[in-house]
Amino acid sequence: MSKDNLAFLFFFLLLLYLAWRFTPLKERSYQIWYDYSTQQQPIQSKNDIDEVLSQLEQITYQDLSKEYLDHTQSDLPTFKKMLENGTYYRVRGDQIFQYVVGDFRIKHFLPRDDYYYDHLSSLQKEDYLNWLISKELLYTILDFQDALFENDYNETGFVIVNGFRHPSYNAEVGGAAQSRHVKGEAVDISIEDINDDGWANQTDKQIVLELLEKEIIKDKGGIGKYPGTMSVHFDVRGYRARWDQQ
Repeated sequence: MSKDNLAFLFFFLLLLYLAWRFTPLKERSYQIWYDYSTQQQPIQSKNDIDEVLSQLEQITYQDLSKEYLDHTQSDLPTFKKMLENGTYYRVRGDQIFQYVVGDFRIKHFLPRDDYYYDHLSSLQKEDYLNWLISKELLYTILDFQDALFENDYNETGFVIVNGFRHPSYNAEVGGAAQSRHVKGEAVDISIEDINDDGWANQTDKQIVLELLEKEIIKDKGGIGKYPGTMSVHFDVRGYRARWDQQ
């Protein structure tokens, strides 16, 4: 092999490594293999949500390691009071790719922090991520998708931007100190083409806000409207809350 060919091969392998290491290629490859090996189907009922959660190891706040509590600031007095009665799950290995509601995966509700990317580098069964989630939030997302479908809208016309955020990650992304994301009770979504007219615009967002207001959240939680954007927040805090600005 000539020197030019060797140089080209080296350069090609280097690019391949960099793409694998620093782009979504690695995560996407693992995800495709998970779907193929499990033949999983989207989650379409509350019983199916329960079944997914039952396959995860359930733990309490008291089971969290000191290192995790310190690193995430979950041991600070304010947050301890918020979190100590929450239900955590240990998500092991490639369980991050498991569907948990519709075709949204567990990974969509996890903070994209150092813990996440370190976990992704190995995906070993003995390694796990701590996930705090309200089952009621997952049920509410399912109800929202069902309402979209029943009203002849695109039930997959949104993406999840944020779910659970531990305290230090919540502060890093500029979340409110008492954010319901910290308790695993909130989700931020980005609205796409809900009415299937070929465009994602404020008409689509208004459809979402009206459904959340009148059919889904009502007086049982919070809705953040964020005018001028395609973002919406909703949560299951148990009482009515509304706001416009982030």
